Amino acid sequence: MAHHEKKSSFPIWPESRRRFIQATGALIALPLAGCGGGGGGGFSTPFAGNGTGTGQQAAAPVADTTSGRFKGQVSGSVASYLGIPYAQAPVGALRFQSPKPFKPASDMVNADKFGAASLQTLPPYVTWIYPVPAQQSEDCLTVNVWAPADAARAPVIVWLHGGAWRTGATSMPLMNGAALAALGVVVVTVNFRLGALGGLSHPDLVDADTGSVANWQLQDQMAALQWVHQNAAAFGGDPDNIGLMGQSAGGTSAAVIAQNPASRKFLRKVVLLSPGSNAAPNSFSLKDAAAYTELLAARLNTTPRGLRDVPAATLHAAEIALNAQPLPATITTGRSSKFVPVVDAQFCLADWTRAAWPADLPVIITTTLTEGSFFVDLIDPATGKALTAPLPQNDTQLLAYITSLTNSATVSSQVLASYRQAAADEGRPTGAGDLMVEIYGDYAIRVHSVHYAGRLASEGKDVRFGTYAHALKAPGHGVPHCADLPLLFGTYGLDYYKDKVGNGTAEAQLSASMAAALVSFAREPQATAFGAGTAWPRYTGPLANAVRMGEGSSGDVVVGTVPKMAQLAIWDGLLGY
Repeated sequence: MAHHEKKSSFPIWPESRRRFIQATGALIALPLAGCGGGGGGGFSTPFAGNGTGTGQQAAAPVADTTSGRFKGQVSGSVASYLGIPYAQAPVGALRFQSPKPFKPASDMVNADKFGAASLQTLPPYVTWIYPVPAQQSEDCLTVNVWAPADAARAPVIVWLHGGAWRTGATSMPLMNGAALAALGVVVVTVNFRLGALGGLSHPDLVDADTGSVANWQLQDQMAALQWVHQNAAAFGGDPDNIGLMGQSAGGTSAAVIAQNPASRKFLRKVVLLSPGSNAAPNSFSLKDAAAYTELLAARLNTTPRGLRDVPAATLHAAEIALNAQPLPATITTGRSSKFVPVVDAQFCLADWTRAAWPADLPVIITTTLTEGSFFVDLIDPATGKALTAPLPQNDTQLLAYITSLTNSATVSSQVLASYRQAAADEGRPTGAGDLMVEIYGDYAIRVHSVHYAGRLASEGKDVRFGTYAHALKAPGHGVPHCADLPLLFGTYGLDYYKDKVGNGTAEAQLSASMAAALVSFAREPQATAFGAGTAWPRYTGPLANAVRMGEGSSGDVVVGTVPKMAQLAIWDGLLGY
């Protein structure tokens, strides 16, 4: 592969023109639009009522930013600004290039509509948590901001959604930031390039400004973080108190960003929810990423550079089709998600699970109790039908599946025996299907998070660890990946989620506790607590000081041990831990 001289990791962005014109007067309601219907849930303050009972409309607040002047809207105690560009549209000559500073318009812009999502195709199981975005476009680099209407140097939380760097959109009601903002923080949610548009890599796509050939999606996220640092004060936020929070792929990105000195300097704390690893061979090497891009270009009768001229929808569809095909034997990495950040020694410096964590950066790491339920055992509550492939019915089928992960029949037998023994010892089901849920969830998510949190604890780092353990409503099974999100954002009562995660007293209690923990961490990590009764202590190891949130059907938070530790031990040697 050709090598290119490294240039600055970031384009030079203009200095912020920070100004927040605070509205006064009465407030009006702005209902939260639900998926498949409305429905409040959890934190009702931002979503209902007129704030004062007068029925008078407040003057619209205005934020003066490096992207221009934007008029927001007020609902209850929260001001919101939707669809603000943080970089130029990555179209035409800017496709497969590092994000460029946005050129502001001279006129004030109404920030009252979400920006388009990046182009995406959602598998059936993903629609369990993500409805299909109605508006999709290559022009997708926008942020949304929710802030307390009277904010002054409030803590800031920047949210990176998950979706395997292929799906997700901040326009989804799931991740509406109003409920958290009502508790006193500024919430910023980020759209970024997905799929082929965000992840293809090749030396012929080198960016003249940065020297980069990869990780456009990660660069978008870093550019958005820098934009927030420049403009936080315009929304009443504290630019010196920014926390980065991500889930799944977004959690992986957040970890990679935090470990890079170029972007770490903007952060004061990090929250990683169910982050996956970015290690090869499951992710691409730079060499294999380039080979994959060449395969795609050949299918479209063009060159890697010529992919800039292919219509976005055509490019997206062709890559989706290629992704469904087996990789040629000459490509030995990228066996999982093709668009995991590639280690390029510039934006993604390493496999984050084996890299050092900044000594002075507090972090929360969480997983769900049965991460694998999302990927291999997900039920549609409306129909009772599975959204995933059938589970293995016997050990022969299960061993074949495990071998696809380990590439060794002998090792697979050891993994199966270890998981079966651990389940039997703890009184859990030992059937092939039950074990597959545990094995996949641990391999993909849980082992990395538990191990890394333990490593940081042993080093005396400021880390907190938790397990979200609140079971789905029947006919759902377990506590799958993503099940924590509706409660964290206070959107669990929406029609799209209430029959999946619940909408009762226990859910209200748990949601309020989780939000309190997040907001207190954003303010001061040493005071992190789930409300008045339960502090979230620093993690000291698997046998103490971990939290379990909402075990079974409860809304309680318990401090104690990490569940299901015994079955993780088998992976230590296999994954090099």
